Amino acid sequence: MSEKNNTQTDWFRQMIEEVQDYAIIRLDADGVIQNWNLGAEKIKGYPADEIVGKHFRIFYTAEDQASALPEQLMNQAVTKGKATHEGWRVRKNGNCFWGSTVITALHNEQGDVVSFSKVTRDLTERKLGEDRLKEYTQKLEFHNQELEQFTYLASHDLQEPVRKIETFAYRLLDKAGDELKPESRLYLEKIIAATGRMGSLMKAILNYSRLTYIEDSFVPTDLNKILQDVLSDFDLKIHEKQAVIEADRLPEVVGLPLYLNQLLYNLVGNALKFTRPGIPPVIRITCRLLNSGEKIRYGYPERSKCYHIAVADNGIGFSQEYAEVIFMIFQRLNAQHTYEGTGIGLALCRKIVMIHGGRIWASSTEGEGTTIHMLLCESGPEENSMMMQGWPG
Repeated sequence: MSEKNNTQTDWFRQMIEEVQDYAIIRLDADGVIQNWNLGAEKIKGYPADEIVGKHFRIFYTAEDQASALPEQLMNQAVTKGKATHEGWRVRKNGNCFWGSTVITALHNEQGDVVSFSKVTRDLTERKLGEDRLKEYTQKLEFHNQELEQFTYLASHDLQEPVRKIETFAYRLLDKAGDELKPESRLYLEKIIAATGRMGSLMKAILNYSRLTYIEDSFVPTDLNKILQDVLSDFDLKIHEKQAVIEADRLPEVVGLPLYLNQLLYNLVGNALKFTRPGIPPVIRITCRLLNSGEKIRYGYPERSKCYHIAVADNGIGFSQEYAEVIFMIFQRLNAQHTYEGTGIGLALCRKIVMIHGGRIWASSTEGEGTTIHMLLCESGPEENSMMMQGWPG
């Protein structure tokens, strides 16, 4: 039996000594290094004969030594059984690496701490990657803020001269319209029409730039009430076009009521706008829960309660190759004189859905109709593991 135990002990010692991905060290009760494996030599740079017998504080930076961090970790291991820490450590050549360390107190049969095991892993590449990502994210946020501020100021400040051009053009048309030659009157009317379109575009840009994530304003929102308000706004157009609206019972979600109103307003508005001549629009709004497989596919937590909401119409539709283009700002598939608008509506919808942690995409057949698909979770954006747009592939 003793021979078998010795064999197991030798095997275990050999396993520890030859592990190279982890520095596995044994310290005495005072923190002095007792043994050294190949991983420790690889990570820290010291051969065993140079480091055994020295205090393990040698691996810590001057700042950490001055703050007595090594001793604090030992005391924590004594009182709590183990201590974990991540931070910069120093190799033999003076270079630093990012180490993840676990120090465990080892006890004798009487329960007294007699030594410590110290396991360190080199996570420098992960740390540098995280730092680069953090720096990139900060720069991206800064540039986005600058862009939003510029967009807001540009669209806001440009509205005044455009309004003046439009105002004076109208005055000129009122006072001298009868005296103008037909060609001159046509030019003036084109100026008025162009300034009107420019004003609409600038207001659209202004609305888009104002659309941001406002965490404190997320509240439980009944989408049925939102839809009811939207349909009330479109009451005249629904009656005029003899439209048929069919809607499932919609969920309550944590969200921004104003934005969700804009979302459904734009989608219903598009379905009423892009209709085929002589064919009354039929708009179907459906809703169903995602199953477990779909939640896994779309990257949502298993515990989440998420919905697939679709707004389908029987309108003009479009070729599926443009399914991504329609969500880009100022992208239009139809001529301005045929269907009015700024080309920003679906870009707003995409941004709103993303702010709510959801996804949005389109499926369509030219000449038959379009369906806009959305995924929204009951608990809002914090429930979702990703905030994405586009196809859910």
